Amino acid sequence: MFSSYDDFDAIGLAELVRNGDVTAGELLETAISKTEAINPTLNAVVYEMYEEARRFVREGLDLSAPFAGVPFLLKDLIATYGGTPTTGSCKILSDYREAEDSELVRRMKRAGLVVFGKTNTPEFGIM
Repeated sequence: MFSSYDDFDAIGLAELVRNGDVTAGELLETAISKTEAINPTLNAVVYEMYEEARRFVREGLDLSAPFAGVPFLLKDLIATYGGTPTTGSCKILSDYREAEDSELVRRMKRAGLVVFGKTNTPEFGIM
């Protein structure tokens, strides 16, 4: 666990990864641990993508990317992550999976963000 995680914003965390002060894997495991501790109360993360995120980190990151190694939660709305459900919190779409990443997710990945889950939303983001 990276004990100083809460002391940094995304830019600061990426800088730590670039400088070798912490690894992207350590940041990811810290984010997962923090999520696991609080999510039962909040119900914020509705779809865990821990293995996808670990694989993304293992495959290697572009350390020159502005957010290299920074854990990120994706809202379960329009931005699709290939192979994972995108429901907009609607039960009718519970089995819907886009084959490919949306342009937004491709850009997030290129920026170095490590998507490790999807967050809850009002149905279709309404209200």
